[in-house]
Amino acid sequence: MYASATQLLARYSAEEIAQRADPNVPSLVHGDLLKKAAAGEDLSGYTPEEQDAAAAALANVERALQDAGHTINGYISGRYQLPLSQVPAVLELHCCQIARFVLYDDNAPKQVETLYQTSIKYLRDVSSGAVDLGLTAVGTTAQASAGAEMVSSGLVFSRDNSRGFI
Repeated sequence: MYASATQLLARYSAEEIAQRADPNVPSLVHGDLLKKAAAGEDLSGYTPEEQDAAAAALANVERALQDAGHTINGYISGRYQLPLSQVPAVLELHCCQIARFVLYDDNAPKQVETLYQTSIKYLRDVSSGAVDLGLTAVGTTAQASAGAEMVSSGLVFSRDNSRGFI
């Protein structure tokens, strides 16, 4: 996975993510409860219903992050060997943006949809080779080159291969 629930909650409003992840009406999960559940903190101060709702909401967040990860893999698998040995920070950003969009189902605000489209465009560029993640094909960080190197297959014209002409 390219991002965790804790990273998603740190990047965007935990209250917003909790509202999108908790299908209960009225909502039993608020941002602080979801943050604590994602961090694995003690939830004994909450009712059993709130604890169950937090677990269900966290499962929805994890599912959205997993869907986002599968989307990313679909775009980069042609260029990079998966799983990546180290995940570039830019993929965490795009994973969070895609997961946030997934949590909105069909009614994402324009800003969330725009960020999702930006992420998909970026992934298409990675897939086509227009953008490089800074990794080699086997998933390790590419090393900087020491300089230019010229390679030649030999002389085209020489005394030996142009007999009688020169």
